[in-house]
Amino acid sequence: MKAPIGARVSIRFHDPEGGFRDLVGHLESENSLRNRHGELIEFDVNKIALYKIIEEKIHPAGHGAPLSIRIQELERVLTTTWPPSKQEFFGKWLLRTSGKFTMRANSVLPSGKSPYGEPPMDIDAAISHVIEHYEKDGLVPTFAIPLPTYEELDSKLFDQGWIEKVRAHVMVADIAAPVLNNSNYRVVVSDDFDDSWLALQEDHGVAELMRAYPALYASVFEEKKLIGVGRTAHADGWSALSRVFVHPDYRGQGVSKLIVNALLKSSLDAGIKKSVLQVDSKNSTAINLYTSLGFDFHHEYVYRSYQKTLQLLSEGCC
Repeated sequence: MKAPIGARVSIRFHDPEGGFRDLVGHLESENSLRNRHGELIEFDVNKIALYKIIEEKIHPAGHGAPLSIRIQELERVLTTTWPPSKQEFFGKWLLRTSGKFTMRANSVLPSGKSPYGEPPMDIDAAISHVIEHYEKDGLVPTFAIPLPTYEELDSKLFDQGWIEKVRAHVMVADIAAPVLNNSNYRVVVSDDFDDSWLALQEDHGVAELMRAYPALYASVFEEKKLIGVGRTAHADGWSALSRVFVHPDYRGQGVSKLIVNALLKSSLDAGIKKSVLQVDSKNSTAINLYTSLGFDFHHEYVYRSYQKTLQLLSEGCC
């Protein structure tokens, strides 16, 4: 079988005890797929009886399924395109670990039914497990809580003294043919980055993480000087934008629009028709920029970190 990586497929296998069994999900490699719960399932290609590609109905960005299902889809895309070094399921909670440079890849993503998702044990015991899981690696226990699905989980952690670190908008857009205005700046899109790309935003700490998933990288130059960068990666029919950054001396000159439009055009050229991004809810300048480019608010999420660990780390105790 030549696997159409990224496609949604139904695969039927010969069951050793007789009959057949089926798997449905998006292929991540020739011998693995991720099902609708976000679980990665590996299989033996030699046991495949047949498979078919499921032609999915295309809905406008941010429409179609109930909100809670759409939120799960987008959070899965954002995790896939910004993959943690290590991840494991705890019931239906996803525990992500990647060192100390990024909260998304170092946090718990709840999944499953509200109000708390579906950890494999009582909610208070599950929270205690999370604390132990991250503290043993010298990390601050942190939840990434999609709202409004898990508002009760957010309230419970708040009541227990967990601190809100960041609140972010998730915004979506259908990709139209971007207008690439004439500019004095040169824009280059490639499938890799170099040290100068990292240095502009001091992104060296996440270089390994970014290279863990195929992506496109935009660079904007004034003559030979690098003045702006951005990244997009594709999963499940979405272009996930991230790391858009402009040198402070060149802000307010349309460089961000050049970056975003170049990445969206590259995504459209690759057959991707929807885009998603996340932006700090307090960053009104960026939110206004993305709104002007056709992005709409879809949902928000909040990072909550365990206060006692934060205090211990600030005191140099661990």
